[in-house]
Amino acid sequence: MHFSGEDSGMPEGTIDLDGAVKRLSTLLQIPTVTTQDAKDTDWAQFAIFRETLESLYPLITAKLRRQIFADHTLVYHWDSGSSADPIVLMAHQDVVAPGDLDSWTHPPFSGAVADGVIWGRGAIDDKGPLVCICDAVENLLAQGFTPDRDVYLLFGHDEEVAGIGVPTVVEYFREQQIVPGLVIDEGGGVAGDLFPINEKVAVIGTAEKGLLDLQLTAVDPGGHASMPGKNPATTRIARALVKLGDYNFPAQITPPIMEMLTIIGEHSSGPLAAVLSRADRFQRLITTLMPRSGPLMNAMIRTTAVPTMLEGSQGTNIMAESASAVLNIRILTGETVTGTVDRVRKVIDDPQIELTIINASEPTPAARTDGPAFERVKEAVAETFPGAVISPFLVVGASDARHLAQISDYVYRFYPFELDAQARGLLHSVNERLSVDALEHGIRFYEAVLRRSH
Repeated sequence: MHFSGEDSGMPEGTIDLDGAVKRLSTLLQIPTVTTQDAKDTDWAQFAIFRETLESLYPLITAKLRRQIFADHTLVYHWDSGSSADPIVLMAHQDVVAPGDLDSWTHPPFSGAVADGVIWGRGAIDDKGPLVCICDAVENLLAQGFTPDRDVYLLFGHDEEVAGIGVPTVVEYFREQQIVPGLVIDEGGGVAGDLFPINEKVAVIGTAEKGLLDLQLTAVDPGGHASMPGKNPATTRIARALVKLGDYNFPAQITPPIMEMLTIIGEHSSGPLAAVLSRADRFQRLITTLMPRSGPLMNAMIRTTAVPTMLEGSQGTNIMAESASAVLNIRILTGETVTGTVDRVRKVIDDPQIELTIINASEPTPAARTDGPAFERVKEAVAETFPGAVISPFLVVGASDARHLAQISDYVYRFYPFELDAQARGLLHSVNERLSVDALEHGIRFYEAVLRRSH
């Protein structure tokens, strides 16, 4: 099967799209699934992935210095000879579990290519971007190109479990006094269905919400289920979850969302333009209306909490001596981990329930949108997706980029793909897939970033 980039409206430049499709397919066939308990992860698959990556990209292997951190995180250094603050291009090797195998149209680790689409767990999140980065760099190396500053390719291995790979690299960067002048990781994307305007919108994440995995635990003497007390542990946990489910965290328009609304307002008409052009004056109205547009818009303006893991008795006729639930909480910019825990404690209003933090990271500060770093990204987006409105954005998920935000003011989060609601719904779900056209756009985006000089 041959895939051609001709007549696509893309910038001039030859890329090996057939080869890129095969390379992504090959990497999707390696089940680099991480688990919360590292002992349950098949780390041999990551060694296979590393070896395969090296064979697929011989120029990167030959010309870029490779370092391995925390056993599996990869860093490739493209030395330009320049003293300018370097570029860091990020993606992660690991993927989440595939879920119900019978629900997949093509097996999740088949790397099947059918009807112009590449199927597999990680096609979007995040092996697709990884292949786009590597193909772009390999192409430029083949052309004898030298970037205007050093470039680091940073491929974490445990992003999906909030692991130690990228934090270890950040500590190394600190020790070496490496301060990135531009970081690009997964995040926003290009869509035509996010906003009621005619143009497609490319949203570049300039900040991301904090992450808090909070365990709620209730204990009880237990005993035989035929003689229950009034408030067994399972009931108290259930009551707490109902209270949290009925509670809305306070809504607020953060700086990235204020910028986004203002830009959308400039491309709107009628009442919408009138409201968004004065978003600072109509915050109460906007925060009332945004949640009606769906879960994503709601998550952009408030902290969210959802129970993801429940545990109780191990027998149908045994009352639990301990019952627990894990809340996955995404903390809005401007709030804190401590403040959020205190709020949860107040909402559930049960002193007998113990709250334990499993994982936590504060919301990131907003990256700067003035200056050459953001302009470089905007120009690359404009070249790759002509006519798209470009806007800052608040990323509601958590990425490895949050660790780089500790050492750089120029961290941006962007999937260089067109992703409609259906495609966005494939993340962490069955039938994850990426179109060949999207793969081409991704490669051209990273080439455009690297070719610029600022």
